[in-house]
Amino acid sequence: MRKLTVFLFSLLFLFTGCSNGDWEVTIKTTPFYKEGVAAPFAVQIKENGKLAKQLKVHATFEMSNMDHGKIEVDLHEKENGVYEGNVQLPMEGDWEALLVIKKGNDKVEKLLKMHVKKETAVAKIGKEKITMNDVRFYQALSKIEIAIQKERAQATYKGAALNEQLAYWNRREQYAHRLDQALSHLVELQVMALLAEEKGHVVTKQEITKTIAALRHQYERYEVVQQMIDTYGEKKFWEDYSHYSKLRLLVSDVYNDLAGAVRKANPTVNDNEIRYLAQKQYNELFISQINSLQIDLYIQGQTEGRLPH
Repeated sequence: MRKLTVFLFSLLFLFTGCSNGDWEVTIKTTPFYKEGVAAPFAVQIKENGKLAKQLKVHATFEMSNMDHGKIEVDLHEKENGVYEGNVQLPMEGDWEALLVIKKGNDKVEKLLKMHVKKETAVAKIGKEKITMNDVRFYQALSKIEIAIQKERAQATYKGAALNEQLAYWNRREQYAHRLDQALSHLVELQVMALLAEEKGHVVTKQEITKTIAALRHQYERYEVVQQMIDTYGEKKFWEDYSHYSKLRLLVSDVYNDLAGAVRKANPTVNDNEIRYLAQKQYNELFISQINSLQIDLYIQGQTEGRLPH
């Protein structure tokens, strides 16, 4: 009954609030549910078939069939006729948004219905997603590499030098737990992998299989690594590494292109200088790509567009 009353109330305003306007509201961006994250919500508003500018728009969200209270948010004009705001919803499901649209002294209300889905990504680069599974895999991979370095240090150093090495790798291990470190690395990989594909680079299954075989051979020498992979789940580890390896190989193609061009332009320069110049160009290219792409971050305390530092 409450919903029906709201709906009839909305219709009343539709016909009496702005008597000279024929209003049309279209959802452009449906919000998602992710715990602790405010999601973007955007609508396009037309008056008499034309994009409506300089409006005041307020949205009140309620679940269609459950009582989770009201969530209110102001929508601000993002571009002509498009109004956007961020809303943090407590769960997925069917939601309604009652829009109060004001133009001068006139007011109209519109009731919008939408199905809100749970967002599994922690970041999006264009249409590509980075999930918490991707983050956890990279963290596991980082810890494996650190475990290998610790074993190598124990085989190489003694006394104070060994303690210094182990202290360093212990600090690196703590750093590997951080979400921002893993996410920044994975965003870089995805951004540059997309660039590689734009340039026509392709990674074959044979290349991935070869890379996995070489890494398996390396890991077989370390019992601690085998234990870590078993804990992660051996089948899942190598499946996740297959995806990660594809990104790494694509990024290597971008770097090798740059290094080849630098070497051709500087035939008398030594290898260290070639690497320095190629890395400098790679960093500049990465920044350029970051600025050209839509990058959304879905982690607590952030909604979109910036990498955590």
